[in-house]
Amino acid sequence: MAKRRRGWVAGGVALGVGAAVAATVAAEKAWVKRDRARADAFGDEPYGLLAGKPLGPLASFDGTKLHVEEIGTGPTVLMVHGFSLALTSWHHQMKDLSAHARMVLYDQRGHGRSGMPPEDGWSLDALARDLDVVVRGCARDEHVVLVGHSMGGMTLLRYAQLFPDEMAKRVRGLVLIDTTSADVMGGMLPGFARRIEATMQGLQEAAMRALAGRGDHVDRLRHRAPDLQYLGTRVMGFAPRPSPRQVDFVHELLAETPTETWLNLIPAMAALDVTEVVASLEVPVLVMVGMHDRLTPPHAAQRIARVLPDGNLVVLPGAGHMPMLEQHEQVTDHLRRFISRVIPS
Repeated sequence: MAKRRRGWVAGGVALGVGAAVAATVAAEKAWVKRDRARADAFGDEPYGLLAGKPLGPLASFDGTKLHVEEIGTGPTVLMVHGFSLALTSWHHQMKDLSAHARMVLYDQRGHGRSGMPPEDGWSLDALARDLDVVVRGCARDEHVVLVGHSMGGMTLLRYAQLFPDEMAKRVRGLVLIDTTSADVMGGMLPGFARRIEATMQGLQEAAMRALAGRGDHVDRLRHRAPDLQYLGTRVMGFAPRPSPRQVDFVHELLAETPTETWLNLIPAMAALDVTEVVASLEVPVLVMVGMHDRLTPPHAAQRIARVLPDGNLVVLPGAGHMPMLEQHEQVTDHLRRFISRVIPS
């Protein structure tokens, strides 16, 4: 009798848990449906469809094919997108900044329409060497401004570290948008967790090693529960009450990035520390960050700005980690003024 009673209890618990999960999923779907139905000034914006003139594909140092485009006329500005995004994330700047500058944009390796690298081709050094190839191949003999968002900003800093001669000869300014020079994962941890950061990093590295050979499982997990993924993108990528269309656009870019890219570049970013090069930068640097950025929070931007010889920090209210979408007019205006300052006509 006791055994039967335990079975009934276990069955009751299982039913209760199942009912709770079903209720949570239903509530999540209803909430996402309501959120997407909100009035949206960007509801008809053709994100992902704006294209420039192709400049390639361009073969990088290890043969990886890079998709490169240009749009606009004026001083050359080279745009480097963030992790799991694509050059189309600069949609509003392609529309508006191109009236003032010649924009060169490319998909980083393993992203968008660029190719996948060789097995040993996943590192920030590789990303920086890609940037060097694009600068040499597409910036002609002109002075350039380099603009990087998130992982793109990390790429810029690593480029400055690896190619100081090219920096001195070609680059007239850097723009770092929602990025960091070190402690990539630490920015997402609360204060108490930061005290055990070394342990956390060890666990992260072990987890990534364990997952490295199970990309198919990770892929299935990534593409399951799209409503939950929408919520994750909204919470981690944006300020409160974002445009549903913009959230969907970023979610689409995240979903299109291969799992192999995630598994190889996340550890590379976690190990980033280019703090030393920041203090040695001899060009003007504009640092921008969304006030509500949870991925590379304002304190990461402040840490960079404090040690810059010639730097300016702009904190953008009403923006999270995607200010070039959320507050695109402000971002484009700051870019336009910075370009005019460092490459006067």
